[in-house]
Amino acid sequence: MTIVRPWEMHDTVVIGAGVIGASIAYHLAARGEPVTVVDAALPASGATRHSFAWISSAGGPDGPAVGLRDFSVDDWRRLGAEIPGLELVWSGALTWGDEFARAEAIAPPIDVEPRLSYLPSSARFSPDEGWIDPVRVTEQLIDAARHRGAQTLFGAAALRLIRDEAAGLVGVDLGHVVLGATNVIVAAGTGSAALCRSVDVSLSLTSSPAVMVRLSAAPGLIGHVVANDEFEARQAPDGTILMPRGYSGEDSADSLAQTGETVRRLLVDSFEDAGDVRVLSVDVGWRPMTDDGEPAVGATHVPGIHVAVAHPGVCLAATIGRLVADEITTSAAAPELARFRPSRFD
Repeated sequence: MTIVRPWEMHDTVVIGAGVIGASIAYHLAARGEPVTVVDAALPASGATRHSFAWISSAGGPDGPAVGLRDFSVDDWRRLGAEIPGLELVWSGALTWGDEFARAEAIAPPIDVEPRLSYLPSSARFSPDEGWIDPVRVTEQLIDAARHRGAQTLFGAAALRLIRDEAAGLVGVDLGHVVLGATNVIVAAGTGSAALCRSVDVSLSLTSSPAVMVRLSAAPGLIGHVVANDEFEARQAPDGTILMPRGYSGEDSADSLAQTGETVRRLLVDSFEDAGDVRVLSVDVGWRPMTDDGEPAVGATHVPGIHVAVAHPGVCLAATIGRLVADEITTSAAAPELARFRPSRFD
């Protein structure tokens, strides 16, 4: 028996209220375009919540998103100017080591992080870089989109995509209703591949685990983003420190606790006066990662179906939001997205 669900008509539907979906919704609403955001949970409940949220234009020539990263700092600064109170922290970043090797290194003494126990032989301080609280800023983007007319449907799981070729429409099946639309943008993180398969769009995507350790210390221990071959760290004004780690098979509360203690000791060894640091939480987050490690952004071979999935999502969100909104509103392909089209997986 065929179940006929009622259709509600919308112009553009964004599936996913992570930072990328929120940015797309804001950019569309700011251009006066009607947009509806759908998510099974609250904003930033998925990969966004577990992000280190470092905003940087830097990246190795062989790293992901070359070309898109170039715009990231400028686009986030633009959003900061457009949205009153958007909580961006332009702390700057101190980096060294093989993984973060960059040109124009500076030689010690390095006084931008006076509590570092070890001064590298060369490093680089990038004053234009920063970070965000990913949950808070995603909520602010959603609020700014609503202020400009966007609608939101949270607690509404997208079950599948639908296309009506005769009517030239696509839609999102929510179980009790289908949201018909001219454009559907799939920004559902790790759930994007399954949704795309429902309309025969191939998206080679896996869920890549990473560990995020949250620690507590006296405010002011770390002044900037600090990254090297051993660790990455940043500290919020309330003293909370975030340190991401590669996943090494943690599969229990005990193994997560052991990782947290390892990271805590590393921090204590790396900074003076860090003896009072304690572990607050250790969580595993699942990042959407394409098979080639590059973002998948833009229109698919199905008219009206678009994709916006990327790692690092926070860093690229402001730029992806701008470019996707430009393509939707002008119907012109953004040349900046040429390398990242999801059609490469067809």
